[in-house]
Amino acid sequence: MIKLGKTFRYVRHRKGLSQRKAAEQLGISNVYLCNLESDTRSPSGKLLATIRKTWNVDLYILAWCLHGDLASLPSGVRSTMKELGRQWKQDLEKKGMIN
Repeated sequence: MIKLGKTFRYVRHRKGLSQRKAAEQLGISNVYLCNLESDTRSPSGKLLATIRKTWNVDLYILAWCLHGDLASLPSGVRSTMKELGRQWKQDLEKKGMIN
């Protein structure tokens, strides 16, 4: 099972956001955000949708691209997932990504 905390923190850092600012953007409390990043809580479906809309990234797919075992995927999907992860990382590393 891929935990999302590490990926959530990665996205927040790449966007140059403090925990407080990220929580404000996503409409959640700082405590909830901290729990998400430490993997003591899992995001709700509603929060995942908010992250997709606000930050333009699917947290589960990015987590798989960054931390999953690509070799366990069917061979026809591996290169696509690797490229998707590369593109998201590239986009997140650009300045001015905050909407």
